[in-house]
Amino acid sequence: MTQRENEDEPFYHLDENGCLTWTAEGLRSYRRRFARFGLRVEAITTRDELRTALNRSAAGLTDQLLAIVGNGPRSLERNLLQAIARQDDAEYQRLFALVEARNRLGWRVAG
Repeated sequence: MTQRENEDEPFYHLDENGCLTWTAEGLRSYRRRFARFGLRVEAITTRDELRTALNRSAAGLTDQLLAIVGNGPRSLERNLLQAIARQDDAEYQRLFALVEARNRLGWRVAG
């Protein structure tokens, strides 16, 4: 990472040895996200550890999203969220096109 890139990162700074130091904003932003999955932001001291923590928390967030939308009312939006969480790009593209077409036509679902 160049010095310029490091200055632009509001969440942490990397020194020349690759050690990560959190900014106050970084601690605020990531502490709650990581804590939900048993990770302590203060224990993350390298970019590799950060990448691992981000991957673990992303997987947990995906599981939570699937659990939430799985219990919701059936709708195009619910199915779209499920496709996103499953990383099913073909289904996402198909459903997104349907949602866009419905919205262009001004159709609304009566509840």
